Amino acid sequence: MSRRLSFTLDDRLSLCASFVRDGTRLADVGTDHAYLPVMLAADGKIRSAVACDVRQGPLENAKASILQNGVEHLVRAVLSDGLDNVSPEDAQDVVMAGMGGELIAQIIHRTQWLYDGSRRLILQPMTRMETLRLFLYENGFCIEQEKACVVGRKCYSVMCCRFDGVKRLCSAKEQYIGRLGEDPSEEARRYVRMTEEKLQKKINGLTRSGRTDEAASFEAVLQEIKESSNQQ
Repeated sequence: MSRRLSFTLDDRLSLCASFVRDGTRLADVGTDHAYLPVMLAADGKIRSAVACDVRQGPLENAKASILQNGVEHLVRAVLSDGLDNVSPEDAQDVVMAGMGGELIAQIIHRTQWLYDGSRRLILQPMTRMETLRLFLYENGFCIEQEKACVVGRKCYSVMCCRFDGVKRLCSAKEQYIGRLGEDPSEEARRYVRMTEEKLQKKINGLTRSGRTDEAASFEAVLQEIKESSNQQ
């Protein structure tokens, strides 16, 4: 039975949590206050968790949250740059949320035990989503599920991935909206619209600066996304 916690998860972290497998050993990278592993531990959903952060300040916040919510027997805080100080045995499921897509790709690239096919990666990039999706496709990771959520005026994508060794071509449309173009939910539609708006702003800026060739390449991507959206 779940216990009363000192906090509530927003929809972004709740969506990440929904992808975590029951009974798993979890690593939460860039944990900050460790809200996600603390909640899953308190609810009895996971066997254990490592809450890791590269900075001491957020790690102290995580330790306080772990103690305050009485899950120190299940969750421990570890100072770690990415997964560098995390044992593979402690990370059957790995959450990387709230950081840039390029940084997430770098952490995956240098953590070779993520390539054994048994790990589930739950990824929520804040920026450069297209860079992360391209990296996953080109390096043998399958995006099994992707969902969107809305928090305030912002819209986020959460991807559930695993390594299967199949290197895939990634179209420009897939780089920017991933599997959300297949999702009829209002959250996914809003994410697609947000992406279209960002691309249009980029096109306008490139056009004003005289970089017409670059503008044309982004215009082609935008049209592909719009055409696929109209077919839904």
